Amino acid sequence: MSRTMIFPINMIRLCIDGYGDDLSGRVYSKLILAPLPFSGCSGLLLEMDAVFDRIGYPQAFQARRTFLKPTKLRGSIRIPKQMMDDEEMEKQKGDFRTFDVVVQSRKQSGWQGILMNPGRTSIRKFQSEMELLDCICSDLGQKSWRKWEGEPDAFQV
Repeated sequence: MSRTMIFPINMIRLCIDGYGDDLSGRVYSKLILAPLPFSGCSGLLLEMDAVFDRIGYPQAFQARRTFLKPTKLRGSIRIPKQMMDDEEMEKQKGDFRTFDVVVQSRKQSGWQGILMNPGRTSIRKFQSEMELLDCICSDLGQKSWRKWEGEPDAFQV
């Protein structure tokens, strides 16, 4: 009998389906019922941030600026009535690679957390979104995510 892994509410299952010209795939969370597809590193970060904003956890350190309608910091976690169960989360796999990302906090306008493989045998800490992307690229055998975003590669001489 196999045991189902436990997925905390702040864990994202990141399924990488492509990484040739750019990073692409799907984002899963227990707190959303359908996957969120993404294209590009910035798309990945925006989708993950949207999940955290929707549920209010981990809470953003700063309120977002808006010119349309004033917003306030959310004080509570909003857990939806329907959630994806742990068994369904565990089934999700990327075509190339799968990662579990736990964002523990969003302080100083950045994310702090850990990146794990699905078996949770490899754990890497990150202190910002850029470090998270560097860890993902390193695991995919890429020198840098910056080539996908059109930025100069820090590793080139």
